[in-house]
Amino acid sequence: MPIKQSGKRLRVPWRKKLDENGLPLTLPTYMAYCAVAGALRPWNRLGAKTIVTLVTTDDFYFPLFAEAARYFSSQIWHPQRYHGNVLQCSDKNFRHEAEALRDERAILFASPSYQIQEDDRLLSDAVVSLGPRSARHAEAALRRAGLPITNESVELLLTEPWSRLSRAFQDRRDALQAIQRLRSLPKAIPPAASEAESPPSTPDPTLSDMHGFGSSLIEWGYDLAKDIADYKAGIIPWRDVENGVLISGPPGVGKTMFARVLANTCKVPIIYGSASRWQEAGALDEHLKAMRASFDESREKAPSILFIDEIDVFGNRGETDRHSAYMRAVITALLQLLDGFERRKGVVVLGACNYPDLLDSAIKRPGRLDRHIAVPLPDAAARRSILKRHSGVTLCSADYEVFDMATEGMSGADIERLVRDARRAARRQSERLNSLHILDNLRPLVKLPSAYVHSLAVHEAGHALVSHEVGYANVADIKISRWRVEGEYRALGCVEYDVGADRPRTRTFFENAIAVCLAGIAAEIEVFGSFSQGAAGDDAADLNRATELATAMVGAFGMGHTLAVEKFSPNAFARMRSSNPELRREIHNVLETELERAKSIIRLQRAAHQALVTRLVDVDQISGAEVAEIIRNHRRPTVSLAKPERRAAR
Repeated sequence: MPIKQSGKRLRVPWRKKLDENGLPLTLPTYMAYCAVAGALRPWNRLGAKTIVTLVTTDDFYFPLFAEAARYFSSQIWHPQRYHGNVLQCSDKNFRHEAEALRDERAILFASPSYQIQEDDRLLSDAVVSLGPRSARHAEAALRRAGLPITNESVELLLTEPWSRLSRAFQDRRDALQAIQRLRSLPKAIPPAASEAESPPSTPDPTLSDMHGFGSSLIEWGYDLAKDIADYKAGIIPWRDVENGVLISGPPGVGKTMFARVLANTCKVPIIYGSASRWQEAGALDEHLKAMRASFDESREKAPSILFIDEIDVFGNRGETDRHSAYMRAVITALLQLLDGFERRKGVVVLGACNYPDLLDSAIKRPGRLDRHIAVPLPDAAARRSILKRHSGVTLCSADYEVFDMATEGMSGADIERLVRDARRAARRQSERLNSLHILDNLRPLVKLPSAYVHSLAVHEAGHALVSHEVGYANVADIKISRWRVEGEYRALGCVEYDVGADRPRTRTFFENAIAVCLAGIAAEIEVFGSFSQGAAGDDAADLNRATELATAMVGAFGMGHTLAVEKFSPNAFARMRSSNPELRREIHNVLETELERAKSIIRLQRAAHQALVTRLVDVDQISGAEVAEIIRNHRRPTVSLAKPERRAAR
């Protein structure tokens, strides 16, 4: 029985010896051949007759790909040596079209800038995208040439421009010599790559483009831009413009970026100053001279913004180390420049620091940097926006859950670094940046077992139920996670609620707060018979927070067995408990009483608690309105367990 066979096994040049009856095939030509053969796989048949247009990427060099395409057509489509009908769309003419129609075979290459016309589509049997070179192509080419496959060689073949590869690998030169020759020369960076990374036409960002800074800072920036515009128009005097602000936050949240964006929004120049840069000028006189020069430049370019980075390096004048005299002179000079005899008309001073508490209080007094705005780490929505801005990639909803979990606690700079790593991975694979590259570079996540997820739901539902029963209004979202970051300890669930800002802080208020803190533990005890270690061991853990509240109530606010109190200082609470056994016993009694109250609430409202758990396991997050509705539908009528506020005797 005859066997039908494609031309692939015998004709495709996997082995070098098959080049004897064909055209010479260098290592980069073979890589280009792999890309062409992959695009023309549906027509990889002996004697096939077709005219195909291959749409190329920016990573393209026609002489090399033309040689590869001629080899494909000669080995697969035509039994004889075949040179014709491999063209660029921009170069074809009537004679070329006639030859293609006569031979019934042609391979046309269309560059990304070429607009494919209707006539091109009518002439071609198919218009196919030509994929980029990949690591598999490079490995196959090295294997075929008898060279060792190393990461360095693969990277070289993937990153060098096709034109350089074509010149380096010649028929008269050994492939190993060509690789060594390329390595010995400076690496070429294609202009297109640098332009793609930082397109010159991108407009300068303004506050409307920024995410993750917090609403208060953005609102202040818009107000400042409006005031400066009014000042320029002569509507208001400079004294009505707020000309000093201190912003603080952890490293990487974007304080320096905010300064640049603020200047763009206000349409004023920005002068960059830094405590460490000024100090680099030399001795005290040079230090002060550099600092005055920055202020002078700001006044010359007024209205302007003077950004002082690392302003907390100045410290305060109360320090008594061996450098204190030097720093007192520097701080005094800074105070004089901020509001001394020569007023800084037209200059907005924006100070940035990581530790605002270290800064001298005189710098923060009214008329200087009197407004202080903290820049928080970006929340989940802000992190998504930062990712979109830096990468242009939009994740699907399922991937966002993983992204939100893996990037929790990360700053904008951390996410920017994540995108850089993802771009590098995409370049190594000769692919466009996509969501897979982003997800592959996230911190590794571990999916939690269903039993663990159920215990999280039991714990968080307990918090929500008890907070509702003690009278807290507006219970917000309940959230749990199905993932954890490998090797990192963090909370895997949370409940947000409003305790009421207008409530008096009485003993009852603190007892209710302690009961809510212990409600997760109470729910675990009622359902499982014991609670897990995640409820303690960290400052933000439930049992630690409850202990701090009880310590403050009986030890600092005089709401225990004695009116004798210590100064309210959370840093001293541990010392108070360890040095006063009687106080420690009273704190224990408070915690034990409120734990029992929370357990009784869970027992009485078991149906409501179970309904919350079931719903939370299904959806991972429940809104405050849905929480209230579930409790209302399953609540067992009882006498309210919320402790009434105690009234002081008259």
